[in-house]
Amino acid sequence: MTAEISDLEAPVIKINGICYNVNLNDIKDFIVQCESFMDVDGGEFEIMSQTIADNLIDNINPDLPIKQLKPQLKFLREVGFLLKNLISVNE
Repeated sequence: MTAEISDLEAPVIKINGICYNVNLNDIKDFIVQCESFMDVDGGEFEIMSQTIADNLIDNINPDLPIKQLKPQLKFLREVGFLLKNLISVNE
């Protein structure tokens, strides 16, 4: 994959009154790295995060309280959703 970032000013998002810069170069690098071992088009990011969550559930230590695992699984679900919608093909 060849990736280019235009010389535009970094986008800024505001959440709860705090402004955050969106680092497009890091996003590009992440996508390029992921493309080396998976398809980045479509829902593959979400599928990957759900597969990890399923493996966690299937191989969990039975002594681990669900209260401890629940935030991790929620985080994985949100990461999968974020990545699924992070990029789309510009037609």
